[in-house]
Amino acid sequence: MIIDWLKQNNCNELHIQYDAGSCCTFVIALNTIYHNRGNGGTRMKSYSSADEGIKDAIKLANAMTKKCVVIGDEDNGGYSGAKGVIIGDPVIQKTREMFRSYGRFVQSLNGRFQTGCDMNIYPDDLEYMAEQTQYVDGLSSTRLGDGGAATAYGVIVAMKTICQQKYGTNSLKDKIIAVQGVGSVGSDLVRRLFEEGAEVIVTDVNSDRLKYVMDKYNARVVSPEEIYTVKCDIFSPNACGDVLTAENIGKLNCYLVIGAANNPLANGLQSIKQMQERGIVFAPDYVVNIGAQVLAICEVIGKSFDYANNKIQEIIQKRLRQISLEGETMYEAAERIVHQEMLRT
Repeated sequence: MIIDWLKQNNCNELHIQYDAGSCCTFVIALNTIYHNRGNGGTRMKSYSSADEGIKDAIKLANAMTKKCVVIGDEDNGGYSGAKGVIIGDPVIQKTREMFRSYGRFVQSLNGRFQTGCDMNIYPDDLEYMAEQTQYVDGLSSTRLGDGGAATAYGVIVAMKTICQQKYGTNSLKDKIIAVQGVGSVGSDLVRRLFEEGAEVIVTDVNSDRLKYVMDKYNARVVSPEEIYTVKCDIFSPNACGDVLTAENIGKLNCYLVIGAANNPLANGLQSIKQMQERGIVFAPDYVVNIGAQVLAICEVIGKSFDYANNKIQEIIQKRLRQISLEGETMYEAAERIVHQEMLRT
């Protein structure tokens, strides 16, 4: 089963370690075929099983590889995709020693895995990893900026680029945008949409986050179930993957789907076809959400924050224009282009 997951996800290496001190399981998934070292954040999550966590790491490594291909060899620093997953409850199992142990695990790959923040992992946590490994980016002393904010900026660039293509103007003013998830990416996205003059509808499972964005940006709040049904111009998934199931796609009341969530399609091309039948355009997540990846790579190779921001805009605009001219859905065009470019290496 694991071998099948690897084959299906452009992933050729899987490293697993059980940490007896914390009772957590560490997973690192790599694609070292496209390039011989991988870049990707580490997340911590309480999965229903170890298999679920391993599968998530493999799927996410595939998404990160696609991002590196989209960024292109001139700008990706010679990186392929990778992902770290800590299988454990971040509320009760997150400790300094656990992060030190994970840092030793990262170091054991001798630079073939460069990592930083992802879900439930924050800059302070990275400091403990960095005591045991040099292959960590996003540290408070060296980071170029916040990865969540960089990703949110890329989502805004994508929204404006696609609106220009569809409506003849890149203005988001008065556009109704439903934002699913207001964590580090979603909350900054809401801020940017507010500044653009958009009308924002939000949801999250975390009531404190919702209250914050509601009070600060006068956003309308709906339940997690209702977010799929609200009438809007753009539905923006910015939380977990696999949210665009057949049932949820059937509920959508929007024209565009543009968001930062990795792997939001529950059924790949079948999900795209279902949206296409309903007249909904889907922007491929691994084109839209490259912001944090670009920022991390720029930090490692010694570029500036402004350089990273300019690259995020340049790459997303270029790739969206490229895949919108291919005479097929943007998803199919992106998949084909990524496959072709990977074969050339």
